[in-house]
Amino acid sequence: MVGTPNFSQAFPDGTPSLRLPSFNVSAAGDRIPVFGENSGQTNRHPVIGSGPSSHSMTDSSDVLMARQIRKSYEIGGDRRWVLDGVDFHVRQGECVFLSGPSGSGKSTLLSIMGCLLRCDSGDVVIAGRRVNDLSAAAITHFRREQIGFVFQRFQLIRGLSAEDNVAVPLTLQGMSLREARQRSGDLLKRVGLEHHRHQLPSSMSPGQCQRVAIARAVITSPRLVLADEPTAALDGKSGVDVMEILKELVASTGSATVVVTHDPRILKYADRVCEIENGQFK
Repeated sequence: MVGTPNFSQAFPDGTPSLRLPSFNVSAAGDRIPVFGENSGQTNRHPVIGSGPSSHSMTDSSDVLMARQIRKSYEIGGDRRWVLDGVDFHVRQGECVFLSGPSGSGKSTLLSIMGCLLRCDSGDVVIAGRRVNDLSAAAITHFRREQIGFVFQRFQLIRGLSAEDNVAVPLTLQGMSLREARQRSGDLLKRVGLEHHRHQLPSSMSPGQCQRVAIARAVITSPRLVLADEPTAALDGKSGVDVMEILKELVASTGSATVVVTHDPRILKYADRVCEIENGQFK
């Protein structure tokens, strides 16, 4: 994992500075966690199947292609293969869910897709670029430009208002703070938080915090949006509301979306559901 600065320093009273380190804070709270750490129109009949299905892995509509991904960890002196030859793709505008039991490899796969972990072998191509061999600096820049993240525990920056949390990715791309805040406020209005734009995360409900996190993930119109258990910390109604918002926003940007979930209530929002177990798709 690259670029994990600490935001523990307190902001001074008044408007906090958004001159933050050059890494993807659209994926950060105090630091960028690996997925799985404790940290519009809907398809009512999702297709359940493996990652690649009958699809050609060279389709030009693919935003993400992963070929023969292998990842292992050494535990107690023994090597355990968490992912063992996985193929996966997602097309522009498509929303694909990953499901499976705990420890099946889905969060590890999501972290590799998000350039937060490197695979041991295989190829990962995002927006036409092979990312396996990028340097730490290049992969940080690529992640900031091309990928939006939604985490289970929101990972909002505690010292920033809702408006400034959403604005951070834009300022990292060089936009002025004034314009970034304007765009952030417009997007918060779309997700129903117009009157909460100046509130800190500590004064908002879990459902409101996740709306802020989703707005932050899509504010730059990334090619790929990755969400790890986005409804797990929410009650039933808030979870459904969050998925409605996520689907609407990614549809408006044309982003490809991958969602890891155990929540059967939201499967109706998937275009495809891919089940993974023991490091392989069923």
